[in-house]
Amino acid sequence: MFGKETFHKISLVFLALFFILSPFSISLSQIFAGTSLFFLFASAIQKRKLPHLSLTLVFWIGLYLSFLFIPFLENQSINWKKDIVKSEFGDVWMGFLLLHHSSLTPLEKKQMHRAVFLGAVFLVISGLISLFFHYRLALFVMDGFRYVEGKRLPHLLAHVKGISLYLPIGFQSTHLTYGGLLALYLPSVWEKTYRLWKHDAIRFLFWKTSLVSLLVSGLGFLLLVWNQSRSIWIGFFFVGFLVLQKRKGSLRNILPWLVAFVFFILAIFILFYHTNWIFQRAIDDVFAKRSLENQRIWIHKMNFSILKEHFLLGIGAGNYGEQFTNVAIPIVKEFPALYYDLFITPKSHAHFDFLHDVLMGGMFALCFYLGFLYFVTKQLDQTNGKFLFFLGIFVIFVAGSFQCYLLDDEVLLPFMGLLALLPRKHNVVQTKKQIKHIAISKFLVWQSLGKVSFSFVFLVLWLSLSVTTTYLWSRTEPEDLILHRSRTKDNFPSPLSQLSIGATKPVPLPPNTKEWYFKLSGCLDKEVNFRTKAVVRKKPIQLKLLWDSELKEHLPNSIRVEIRKRESFDQDKEYKVHGERVLKTISLPITGKDHLVTVDPSDQFQEKPEFVDFGFWYEWVSSTPYLPRIQINGNCE
Repeated sequence: MFGKETFHKISLVFLALFFILSPFSISLSQIFAGTSLFFLFASAIQKRKLPHLSLTLVFWIGLYLSFLFIPFLENQSINWKKDIVKSEFGDVWMGFLLLHHSSLTPLEKKQMHRAVFLGAVFLVISGLISLFFHYRLALFVMDGFRYVEGKRLPHLLAHVKGISLYLPIGFQSTHLTYGGLLALYLPSVWEKTYRLWKHDAIRFLFWKTSLVSLLVSGLGFLLLVWNQSRSIWIGFFFVGFLVLQKRKGSLRNILPWLVAFVFFILAIFILFYHTNWIFQRAIDDVFAKRSLENQRIWIHKMNFSILKEHFLLGIGAGNYGEQFTNVAIPIVKEFPALYYDLFITPKSHAHFDFLHDVLMGGMFALCFYLGFLYFVTKQLDQTNGKFLFFLGIFVIFVAGSFQCYLLDDEVLLPFMGLLALLPRKHNVVQTKKQIKHIAISKFLVWQSLGKVSFSFVFLVLWLSLSVTTTYLWSRTEPEDLILHRSRTKDNFPSPLSQLSIGATKPVPLPPNTKEWYFKLSGCLDKEVNFRTKAVVRKKPIQLKLLWDSELKEHLPNSIRVEIRKRESFDQDKEYKVHGERVLKTISLPITGKDHLVTVDPSDQFQEKPEFVDFGFWYEWVSSTPYLPRIQINGNCE
């Protein structure tokens, strides 16, 4: 009834559909990936020949099995739901896509390359639609092509001549997932564009395809910039060194193009930095010690605290959030002001692929991860002319130092799919012409160490550097992370106002400023810790406004202080902003002395914890105004 190749061909069809439709839906991609594996096994049973189990897959399975050591040792059994289905271990099946690696012929892999290219085109098209569409595409489609009140809206990127532009995310739920998919899919378009435009004869023969490919490549690059996944940017930047190492041409031929490309990238970044506030904040937060990136510092502080206690065997699958809370409780007990920062810090994963795996499985996971990395890079080094096509695999490895891309199903599935398309064997033949040129690797002071590839050493060094950097970052003292933020009336950051908080001298304002208003975040009106019930705070909330008499002619002639209250839920989870209200306004007399502002935490009592904030309204007669200094300690005591 069925031919010997029937099941194999059906498996190919579903694998192609998987690559094409992954940019649209994780459910569809899982269904098609699973169906392709089903028919792969059916084909193997029909032929009475088991699929070849590659060493890459062996180490991948070993990595995930290491996550179960602790649950088994502690409980003497494995909880099917907690330890397997609803934990990191549940993603192990995706690695079985690697079984296609040995079952596909070179011609079939070439056909899959076309499917990846088509998927990349759809990914770019969906990104362009989301750039202009004022609802999130995935939610809009799932809700019957209509917007449901309360659903999360996309982030506004900019207004250009009356047109609203939004952060491009395609059909994904976050810009990071879309950035990860761009990293995996875009190189297929760039590789095709490079091949079409490399030779004049091919370019003119297939001029329509060449133009379309060039257009998609350019639009894809712009979406990559607009998407603002900084981890993916860093991944592409550093993986550029691997591309140079792979080039067989001389440094003299490559250098002008390299310099031109670097200046082009810098020009785009400078343009966006000065014209887009979201992009500016994304860059500024990288270099700010105390910013919204504090969450990343807290995550790594927790990571290394957990690692210190569980280095040998790890903490086991599904236990990261609980261990995070265990470490956070004593910190909040010592520094109550840090509860909210730790409360809103994501606790689902380590935001570092390699480190998260080591936390789950300890030393065993470390060995399996490095083994997996070794065999992946070994195969990648055999791609030669197709190296650019698989560039996204390296990008994800590098970018994984900043996010857990390999815990994101939407990214992990196509990542494994690309690994399955890697060539099995490749004989590298060096021509006499190539020998005459100076290899870039000579300038990178690289000498072959047996059979260990340059790519493997590069990634191991990158991981070592990333772990060291995050460890040093995590050593920031908790009290240094307490920050009372100042905001404008419209809740944007107020940099000049921030300078007056804890300052050693008054802060000068632009000449002829007559009025100045800003809000200052205070402290919670209740004492609360993880796993404890919130109780009304006993100590009053207070701050001191300092008066520097030597500059009294530059200080305000009128000072009004608002006592405010603000909600304290996690805005990212609730998809809405904190509600806030003014309790009362106080006019401070100008006496030439310091003013102590005190607030009773029980004023206008609410069941849930709220922030007690302050609003300051200054007025001047002087044409050279200065902001008074404000003194407020961590817990507003």
